[in-house]
Amino acid sequence: MLELRKKTEKNHYNKEAEEIIKKNYINFDWQQYGSKRYGPILGIPFRFTEEKIKEIINEKKGEMVHLLDYGCGMGVHAIFPAKLGAKVYGIDISEKELNIAKEWAKREDVERQTEFLVMDCEELNFADNFFDIIFNCGTLSCVDRKKAYFEIVRVLKKDGYFISVDTLGHNPLLNLNRKIKLLLGQRTKQTVDNILKMEDIEVAKQYFKNTNVYFFNLVNLLAIPFQKLSGFNLIGKLLEKMDQLLLSTFFRKYAFKVVFIFSQPKK
Repeated sequence: MLELRKKTEKNHYNKEAEEIIKKNYINFDWQQYGSKRYGPILGIPFRFTEEKIKEIINEKKGEMVHLLDYGCGMGVHAIFPAKLGAKVYGIDISEKELNIAKEWAKREDVERQTEFLVMDCEELNFADNFFDIIFNCGTLSCVDRKKAYFEIVRVLKKDGYFISVDTLGHNPLLNLNRKIKLLLGQRTKQTVDNILKMEDIEVAKQYFKNTNVYFFNLVNLLAIPFQKLSGFNLIGKLLEKMDQLLLSTFFRKYAFKVVFIFSQPKK
Protein backbone atom coordinates (compact mmCIF):
# COMPACT_ATOMS: atom_id res chain seq x y z
CA MET A 1 0.00 0.00 0.00
CA LEU A 2 1.28 3.46 -0.92
CA GLU A 3 2.26 5.85 1.85
CA LEU A 4 0.10 8.97 2.19
CA ARG A 5 2.80 11.28 0.76
CA LYS A 6 3.10 9.05 -2.31
CA LYS A 7 -0.65 8.89 -2.78
CA THR A 8 -0.77 12.69 -2.63
CA GLU A 9 1.96 13.00 -5.26
CA LYS A 10 0.31 10.40 -7.49
CA ASN A 11 -3.11 12.07 -7.28
CA HIS A 12 -1.65 15.52 -7.97
CA TYR A 13 0.17 14.48 -11.14
CA ASN A 14 -2.63 12.20 -12.31
CA LYS A 15 -4.99 15.18 -12.10
CA GLU A 16 -2.60 17.35 -14.13
CA ALA A 17 -2.33 14.68 -16.81
CA GLU A 18 -6.08 14.08 -16.91
CA GLU A 19 -6.67 17.77 -17.69
CA ILE A 20 -4.29 17.58 -20.65
CA ILE A 21 -5.80 14.34 -21.97
CA LYS A 22 -9.37 15.59 -21.43
CA LYS A 23 -8.64 18.58 -23.69
CA ASN A 24 -7.35 16.17 -26.34
CA TYR A 25 -3.85 17.69 -26.08
CA ILE A 26 -5.02 21.11 -27.32
CA ASN A 27 -2.19 23.66 -26.85
CA PHE A 28 0.20 20.85 -25.90
CA ASP A 29 3.36 21.48 -27.91
CA TRP A 30 4.83 18.08 -28.76
CA GLN A 31 7.89 19.66 -30.37
CA GLN A 32 9.02 21.24 -27.10
CA TYR A 33 10.73 18.29 -25.42
CA GLY A 34 13.88 18.34 -23.33
CA SER A 35 15.62 21.70 -22.89
CA LYS A 36 13.47 23.26 -25.62
CA ARG A 37 10.50 23.18 -23.26
CA TYR A 38 12.03 25.74 -20.90
CA GLY A 39 13.10 28.62 -23.13
CA PRO A 40 16.49 30.36 -23.41
CA ILE A 41 17.05 31.06 -19.70
CA LEU A 42 15.46 28.21 -17.76
CA GLY A 43 16.73 25.82 -20.42
CA ILE A 44 20.40 26.54 -19.62
CA PRO A 45 20.91 23.73 -17.04
CA PHE A 46 19.03 21.28 -19.26
CA ARG A 47 21.14 22.10 -22.32
CA PHE A 48 24.18 21.55 -20.11
CA THR A 49 23.03 18.07 -19.05
CA GLU A 50 21.93 17.15 -22.58
CA GLU A 51 25.45 17.85 -23.81
CA LYS A 52 26.83 15.55 -21.11
CA ILE A 53 24.35 12.79 -22.00
CA LYS A 54 25.24 13.15 -25.68
CA GLU A 55 28.95 12.96 -24.82
CA ILE A 56 28.49 9.74 -22.81
CA ILE A 57 26.42 8.09 -25.56
CA ASN A 58 29.00 9.06 -28.20
CA GLU A 59 31.81 7.62 -26.05
CA LYS A 60 30.07 4.23 -26.05
CA LYS A 61 30.68 4.04 -29.82
CA GLY A 62 27.67 2.03 -30.90
CA GLU A 63 27.12 0.12 -27.65
CA MET A 64 23.55 0.12 -26.36
CA VAL A 65 23.26 2.73 -23.62
CA HIS A 66 20.59 2.08 -21.00
CA LEU A 67 19.22 5.29 -19.51
CA LEU A 68 16.73 5.57 -16.66
CA ASP A 69 14.53 8.66 -16.70
CA TYR A 70 13.92 8.74 -12.96
CA GLY A 71 10.46 10.11 -12.18
CA CYS A 72 9.90 10.86 -15.85
CA GLY A 73 6.40 12.30 -15.60
CA MET A 74 5.09 13.06 -19.10
CA GLY A 75 8.39 12.02 -20.70
CA VAL A 76 9.71 15.54 -21.37
CA HIS A 77 13.31 14.34 -21.02
CA ALA A 78 12.94 10.82 -22.45
CA ILE A 79 12.75 11.82 -26.12
CA PHE A 80 16.16 13.49 -26.46
CA PRO A 81 18.33 10.49 -25.39
CA ALA A 82 16.06 8.08 -27.28
CA LYS A 83 16.70 10.04 -30.48
CA LEU A 84 20.43 9.67 -29.81
CA GLY A 85 20.00 5.89 -29.79
CA ALA A 86 19.79 5.16 -26.06
CA LYS A 87 17.31 2.65 -24.70
CA VAL A 88 15.28 4.82 -22.32
CA TYR A 89 13.28 3.48 -19.40
CA GLY A 90 10.93 6.05 -17.91
CA ILE A 91 9.45 5.38 -14.49
CA ASP A 92 6.87 7.30 -12.51
CA ILE A 93 4.20 6.79 -9.88
CA SER A 94 1.60 8.53 -12.05
CA GLU A 95 0.13 6.18 -14.65
CA LYS A 96 -1.75 9.07 -16.27
CA GLU A 97 1.43 11.01 -16.96
CA LEU A 98 3.02 7.87 -18.35
CA ASN A 99 0.17 7.64 -20.86
CA ILE A 100 1.22 11.05 -22.17
CA ALA A 101 4.87 9.90 -22.25
CA LYS A 102 3.91 6.90 -24.39
CA GLU A 103 1.96 9.11 -26.77
CA TRP A 104 4.91 11.52 -27.01
CA ALA A 105 7.33 8.71 -27.84
CA LYS A 106 4.93 7.46 -30.51
CA ARG A 107 4.62 10.90 -32.11
CA GLU A 108 8.41 11.36 -32.12
CA ASP A 109 8.97 7.87 -33.57
CA VAL A 110 11.02 6.59 -30.62
CA GLU A 111 8.44 4.11 -29.36
CA ARG A 112 10.85 1.19 -29.80
CA GLN A 113 13.60 3.05 -27.95
CA THR A 114 11.45 3.76 -24.89
CA GLU A 115 9.66 1.83 -22.19
CA PHE A 116 7.48 3.57 -19.61
CA LEU A 117 6.67 1.79 -16.36
CA VAL A 118 4.59 2.57 -13.28
CA MET A 119 7.15 2.26 -10.50
CA ASP A 120 8.05 3.62 -7.07
CA CYS A 121 11.34 5.53 -7.35
CA GLU A 122 12.32 4.29 -3.89
CA GLU A 123 11.92 0.62 -4.90
CA LEU A 124 13.36 0.08 -8.37
CA ASN A 125 12.44 -3.16 -10.14
CA PHE A 126 15.67 -3.40 -12.10
CA ALA A 127 18.71 -5.64 -11.79
CA ASP A 128 21.90 -4.45 -10.11
CA ASN A 129 24.40 -2.61 -12.35
CA PHE A 130 21.91 -2.20 -15.20
CA PHE A 131 22.02 1.48 -16.20
CA ASP A 132 24.74 3.52 -17.87
CA ILE A 133 22.96 6.79 -17.05
CA ILE A 134 20.30 7.74 -14.54
CA PHE A 135 18.74 11.13 -15.24
CA ASN A 136 16.65 13.01 -12.71
CA CYS A 137 14.65 16.19 -13.17
CA GLY A 138 13.00 17.41 -9.99
CA THR A 139 12.20 14.04 -8.47
CA LEU A 140 14.59 14.34 -5.52
CA SER A 141 12.12 16.70 -3.86
CA CYS A 142 9.40 14.04 -4.07
CA VAL A 143 11.18 11.09 -2.49
CA ASP A 144 12.91 9.84 0.63
CA ARG A 145 16.38 10.68 -0.68
CA LYS A 146 18.33 8.14 1.36
CA LYS A 147 16.17 5.32 -0.02
CA ALA A 148 16.43 6.85 -3.48
CA TYR A 149 20.24 7.14 -3.46
CA PHE A 150 20.61 3.56 -2.25
CA GLU A 151 18.52 2.31 -5.18
CA ILE A 152 20.18 4.63 -7.71
CA VAL A 153 23.63 3.35 -6.71
CA ARG A 154 22.43 -0.26 -6.80
CA VAL A 155 21.07 -0.20 -10.37
CA LEU A 156 23.80 2.06 -11.79
CA LYS A 157 26.81 0.44 -13.45
CA LYS A 158 30.20 0.91 -11.80
CA ASP A 159 31.19 3.26 -14.63
CA GLY A 160 27.72 4.81 -14.84
CA TYR A 161 26.58 8.40 -14.32
CA PHE A 162 23.91 9.98 -12.17
CA ILE A 163 22.89 13.25 -13.84
CA SER A 164 20.42 15.40 -11.96
CA VAL A 165 18.71 18.76 -12.42
CA ASP A 166 16.84 19.85 -9.34
CA THR A 167 15.59 22.93 -7.54
CA LEU A 168 17.50 24.56 -4.69
CA GLY A 169 15.61 25.92 -1.70
CA HIS A 170 17.54 28.86 -0.21
CA ASN A 171 16.29 31.80 -2.28
CA PRO A 172 13.54 33.58 -0.25
CA LEU A 173 11.82 35.05 -3.33
CA LEU A 174 11.66 31.68 -5.07
CA ASN A 175 10.45 30.06 -1.85
CA LEU A 176 7.65 32.62 -1.61
CA ASN A 177 6.62 31.76 -5.16
CA ARG A 178 6.58 28.06 -4.27
CA LYS A 179 4.34 28.69 -1.26
CA ILE A 180 1.93 30.68 -3.42
CA LYS A 181 1.81 27.79 -5.90
CA LEU A 182 1.17 25.40 -3.00
CA LEU A 183 -1.83 27.51 -1.92
CA LEU A 184 -3.09 27.53 -5.52
CA GLY A 185 -2.81 23.75 -5.74
CA GLN A 186 -0.03 23.91 -8.34
CA ARG A 187 2.53 22.19 -6.09
CA THR A 188 2.39 19.55 -3.39
CA LYS A 189 3.49 20.14 0.21
CA GLN A 190 6.12 17.42 -0.18
CA THR A 191 7.91 19.27 -2.99
CA VAL A 192 7.92 22.49 -0.97
CA ASP A 193 9.03 21.01 2.37
CA ASN A 194 11.50 18.49 0.93
CA ILE A 195 13.32 20.80 -1.48
CA LEU A 196 17.10 20.41 -1.76
CA LYS A 197 19.40 22.48 0.45
CA MET A 198 23.19 22.81 0.41
CA GLU A 199 23.54 20.24 3.20
CA ASP A 200 21.53 17.75 1.13
CA ILE A 201 24.06 18.10 -1.68
CA GLU A 202 26.79 17.01 0.73
CA VAL A 203 24.73 13.94 1.67
CA ALA A 204 24.28 13.04 -2.01
CA LYS A 205 28.03 13.25 -2.58
CA GLN A 206 28.62 10.49 -0.03
CA TYR A 207 27.19 7.90 -2.44
CA PHE A 208 29.69 8.61 -5.26
CA LYS A 209 33.46 8.86 -5.57
CA ASN A 210 33.43 11.46 -8.35
CA THR A 211 31.09 14.42 -7.72
CA ASN A 212 30.68 17.61 -9.73
CA VAL A 213 28.03 20.16 -8.76
CA TYR A 214 26.96 23.16 -10.85
CA PHE A 215 24.60 26.04 -10.09
CA PHE A 216 22.35 27.88 -12.54
CA ASN A 217 19.84 30.73 -12.77
CA LEU A 218 20.08 33.64 -10.37
CA VAL A 219 20.34 37.14 -11.88
CA ASN A 220 19.34 35.96 -15.34
CA LEU A 221 15.87 35.05 -14.03
CA LEU A 222 15.12 38.79 -14.22
CA ALA A 223 15.31 38.61 -18.02
CA ILE A 224 12.63 35.93 -18.47
CA PRO A 225 9.83 38.45 -19.29
CA PHE A 226 12.01 39.90 -22.07
CA GLN A 227 13.02 36.67 -23.84
CA LYS A 228 10.99 37.42 -26.97
CA LEU A 229 12.25 40.99 -27.43
CA SER A 230 14.80 41.93 -30.08
CA GLY A 231 18.24 42.37 -28.57
CA PHE A 232 17.52 39.78 -25.89
CA ASN A 233 20.51 37.64 -26.86
CA LEU A 234 22.92 40.37 -25.82
CA ILE A 235 21.12 40.97 -22.51
CA GLY A 236 20.83 37.25 -21.88
CA LYS A 237 24.55 36.66 -22.44
CA LEU A 238 25.45 39.57 -20.16
CA LEU A 239 23.25 38.27 -17.34
CA GLU A 240 24.57 34.74 -17.84
CA LYS A 241 28.12 36.07 -17.38
CA MET A 242 27.00 37.79 -14.19
CA ASP A 243 25.49 34.52 -13.02
CA GLN A 244 28.71 32.63 -13.69
CA LEU A 245 30.56 35.14 -11.53
CA LEU A 246 28.05 35.24 -8.66
CA LEU A 247 27.43 31.50 -8.65
CA SER A 248 31.12 30.83 -8.08
CA THR A 249 30.79 32.56 -4.68
CA PHE A 250 28.66 32.30 -1.55
CA PHE A 251 25.65 33.37 -3.64
CA ARG A 252 25.51 29.95 -5.31
CA LYS A 253 23.13 28.80 -2.58
CA TYR A 254 20.51 31.23 -3.93
CA ALA A 255 20.52 29.68 -7.40
CA PHE A 256 17.28 28.32 -8.84
CA LYS A 257 18.75 25.09 -10.21
CA VAL A 258 21.51 22.75 -9.12
CA VAL A 259 23.02 20.09 -11.39
CA PHE A 260 24.80 16.91 -10.30
CA ILE A 261 27.19 15.07 -12.59
CA PHE A 262 28.13 12.14 -10.35
CA SER A 263 30.02 8.99 -11.31
CA GLN A 264 31.77 5.99 -9.74
CA PRO A 265 28.94 4.96 -7.40
CA LYS A 266 30.08 3.51 -4.09
CA LYS A 267 28.93 -0.10 -4.19
